[in-house]
Amino acid sequence: MKQTDKNKWRAMQIQYRLNLRHKAESIQQNWMALQQNTDPAALTQLQHLSHQLAGSGSIYGFPDVSRYAKSLNHLLQSVEPTKVSNDTTIKLQLADLIQELNNHYTDEYVADEPEVPLAALGFNHAKIVFVDDDTDMLQYHRAPLEAAGYHVIELQDIKQLSATVAEQQPLAAICDMVFPEGETAGADYLIALREQQGINFPVIFISAFDTFDSRLAAVRAGSSHFLAKPVSSQALIQMLANLLQPQEANPYRILLVDDDADVLRFYRQALQLAGYQIFCTNDPKNALTLMIKHQPELVLIDLHMPGCHGLELGQVIRQHNELVNIPIVFMSADESTDEKLAAVRLAGDEFIHKPIAPWRLLMVVEARVKRSRLLQQQKRQIMRQPELVQHLDTLTALPTLWLLKKDIEHLQQNRQPFYILKLNLNKFHLVNDVYGHGTGDLLLQTVAWKLAQQLRAEDKLYRQNGDEFWLLIHSADVNAVQKLAEKLLFQLSQHSEAFHANINLSASIGLCASHDQTANADTLMQQANMAQHEAKKTPGYQIRCYNSTMQSNISKRYQIQQSLKQALLDEAFYPVYQPIVNSQGMLKGFELLSRWQHSEFGPIAPDTFIPLLEEEGLISQLTQQMLHKGLAQLAHWRKTLPELTLSINLSVPDIADAQLPELLQQLLQKQQLPSTALTLEITESILIQQKDHITKKLEHLKMQGFSIALDDFGTGYSSLSYLNNYPVDILKIDRSFVSNLSDPKARRLTLAIIHLAKELELKVTAEGVEQLQQLSILQDEYCHFYQGYYFSKPLTVAELEQSQWLQPSSQLLDT
Repeated sequence: MKQTDKNKWRAMQIQYRLNLRHKAESIQQNWMALQQNTDPAALTQLQHLSHQLAGSGSIYGFPDVSRYAKSLNHLLQSVEPTKVSNDTTIKLQLADLIQELNNHYTDEYVADEPEVPLAALGFNHAKIVFVDDDTDMLQYHRAPLEAAGYHVIELQDIKQLSATVAEQQPLAAICDMVFPEGETAGADYLIALREQQGINFPVIFISAFDTFDSRLAAVRAGSSHFLAKPVSSQALIQMLANLLQPQEANPYRILLVDDDADVLRFYRQALQLAGYQIFCTNDPKNALTLMIKHQPELVLIDLHMPGCHGLELGQVIRQHNELVNIPIVFMSADESTDEKLAAVRLAGDEFIHKPIAPWRLLMVVEARVKRSRLLQQQKRQIMRQPELVQHLDTLTALPTLWLLKKDIEHLQQNRQPFYILKLNLNKFHLVNDVYGHGTGDLLLQTVAWKLAQQLRAEDKLYRQNGDEFWLLIHSADVNAVQKLAEKLLFQLSQHSEAFHANINLSASIGLCASHDQTANADTLMQQANMAQHEAKKTPGYQIRCYNSTMQSNISKRYQIQQSLKQALLDEAFYPVYQPIVNSQGMLKGFELLSRWQHSEFGPIAPDTFIPLLEEEGLISQLTQQMLHKGLAQLAHWRKTLPELTLSINLSVPDIADAQLPELLQQLLQKQQLPSTALTLEITESILIQQKDHITKKLEHLKMQGFSIALDDFGTGYSSLSYLNNYPVDILKIDRSFVSNLSDPKARRLTLAIIHLAKELELKVTAEGVEQLQQLSILQDEYCHFYQGYYFSKPLTVAELEQSQWLQPSSQLLDT
């Protein structure tokens, strides 16, 4: 960063510190006014000040200011207005905020630093000369031009133009063509002025005589435009905006609308350093004028502004046909979901939560202004729409796969070695489901930023959509590429301060080399995709490099997938039963599981065929087959063991099926079994995906007498709200916790889950018990049920009937 830029940042922070003192005083004054007479205006002003500080504190390097202000703002909005002045929590929070503001301002700190007025960093009005001997014409246009941000220098005498230009140095001129000196006097004087002073600013000629001679004189005088009277003020404003736009660099134009001067100053500086042309206003009424004048390619609008809400301003903007395609991004320190949804619904516009880190601001802006300009170019050039929108990912500003393919083809043509990496985030869909799409978008932007920071200048990062990122690495060294992949995974695993939620981020990476020069881009990308799928299936080291075996595995997977329907028709899937014992060591019941012996490939693991059945929409057929067989077998066994129960896993389609309760009752009646004999096991993912409908369905099943078990608890984005909001009877602790009981941290977490479940009056089943030591620890905590290979693997009916499990006196635990 240049020294001048550093000085600007320094001056901005000093100015911000000065403003903190003034805001602290203003907060105290309004609080006193509120206590004296419950002044609604004072309360509104307190809300406004706390909202501003919540958005500006962090970006200036004072996160505690944002934190205290955000908490205060939330309290002020949530407490009834008449009770605010007496609320103890608000008083304490307000005192903390004022103390924090005063901590960041001291006379000693500012004394040795020159105070830089805001004008030194701001924008002066553009000077233009308007020459017309008609005073009514000058008066008619002056107000609109000044409202658009121009400083108008009026002249009635064309002979004064030379001296005025030399003294005022205007940026442009509007000049009448006809004066008493002649019908082309305006052009004649301008030609003389150019020769005398060498000026070359743009000029717009206006005239009541629209003749060929008048237009020819304007051209010879080097004019930019000729307009016949009567002239529209808006036409003049638009022409001036086009003429005064720098043509050399042609930077992207951005309009910032925010009533907080500190935020405007910070974002303007950050964007100007990145090369953008920035226009600012803290007055929503002036925003529309600036948009018409400058035609920005992106507008960032704060939601909470006095007198006009940001969404209202957005709707006003969208009423103008010439502004309807300009993208708008709304900003706010308020996390209100309703406002986010409203912002998104407004013409497809978007929402970004304050405080916005500079890198994220640049990422958001770059993606949108580039696409905005591309779409504008579409109107002037013969281009296909798909190519325009495929160049850039609008969320992360990264190039898309359309460009990845072009880059691969270029490298192949030049026989340059490279590697393709496909990176896929693990369980990203749950982030959207649990925390919302706003957090999901922020997560993707953060990932893009972290990945980009690890690459060399010659390497490239791409994203099309979803949670998949692609990398093109210019290297032939597989070891170096694998080290880079490891570095990428490590960076993603580091906690990001951008999130309020504690999201543990992980990913899987597939590598593919360019050894085969005959393979096209699609083939190489498919190979990287195969490697990534292999990495995702393997726990632990989630990086895989493509090899020919993966192709055969894909082929095998395809053949298995094609044989699923016939296997269901042939009832080739058969049930196995894993014993579940109670705390007294007696057999409580069985978990019903399915197995498949493929005619060509032999035993197919459930981890393979269950996801395939779900992909094909066939999982419910398997559930029904297992229910028929399992309940018939249970009815037979209960003749000897009348309290025996059966647990069966239900998938998302099973729960979504409105006929499920009726089907279960029919099957139970057929076997003369009570509802209490069947336990329905569901996973956390079902609660997430079916959250809008799951409660009533589970309550209905519970009322019918079924027990509900939450399976694999702790493996996903576990939430205690599941246990409180849903009618769950049994909590099944995932085997990953049980297997790590020797680790003190895992042990404490497992025992905490057991204690919590007991407090909520839930039964607890420990899955994956394989060692006596694990069993002893769980027994000490009075876990209710146990399941795992320590007792038995899943057994067929024949194996069970040859064992001791079905004996009435079967007791396997040392109690």
